[in-house]
Amino acid sequence: MTDDANAVGRYLRARRALVQPEDLGIPRGAGRRVGGLRRVEVAEHAGISAEYYFRIEQGRGSRPSEQVLRSIARVLQLDQESTRYLLALVSGSPRVPDSPLSESADRVARTLGRWIHTPAYISDPHRDIVASNPLATVFGHGGLSAGCNQVVNLFSERMKDSLVEWEQMTRSAVATLRRDADPRSPRLRELVSELSADEDFVRIWARHDVTGPEDALFHIEVEGFGSIAVDAQNFAVRSMPGYQLTVLSAPPGEVTEKVFAHLAAALPAAGEPSPLSLSDVR
Repeated sequence: MTDDANAVGRYLRARRALVQPEDLGIPRGAGRRVGGLRRVEVAEHAGISAEYYFRIEQGRGSRPSEQVLRSIARVLQLDQESTRYLLALVSGSPRVPDSPLSESADRVARTLGRWIHTPAYISDPHRDIVASNPLATVFGHGGLSAGCNQVVNLFSERMKDSLVEWEQMTRSAVATLRRDADPRSPRLRELVSELSADEDFVRIWARHDVTGPEDALFHIEVEGFGSIAVDAQNFAVRSMPGYQLTVLSAPPGEVTEKVFAHLAAALPAAGEPSPLSLSDVR
């Protein structure tokens, strides 16, 4: 699934399948058996020949110009981020930066360790978590600890059962993985191979999404307590290009703030955080 051969064609076919004829004002004829746009329809609306578009999808011929690619992107209704992704695929430019300086990584990890009121963690372009504060470790049942992977955690049975907006949140996380990770990365191949045992991942990965809501309000079921609301916000880490800081906070007026305060108070002053326990939160 991560073979580099004709990544452009796979991306265009996936996105073409998600645009309906009606979106371009094309009547749906009685003989149309599948959804999505036909190649000839993309070519016509992009102002290029059907044969030229076919060659682009097949990965044959010379590299198409940026003008042609932007015309195709417009027909496929790609947003700015998705268009940049298409241009990067065609140019072959890697999107994964060099590893961050260890000094920067250590400094950020120390800062997160002192951040005690809200769960927070930092992930690399593969969504591997490289630093996490104790509250995130406890709140995530260990799945948000340094050394874990954010996307793999989302496909666990626990998250499928407890995250109310699982489909929306997971599509967004998978989109950032595809957007930020170099398609030639051995780590990406490893992750896709591992996750491909899950039918939900295969379905979501096949969409070739590269954008989704970065920030969101979600609800998660906590055993013995019920559903709590959590604000998730993501920030770029300027000292670590390509890395992302995720902060989980309590929305105003929500009991979530009390939950976080309880968990923070239960953390030992030093050493490993204690297991998650919400039995005495009221």
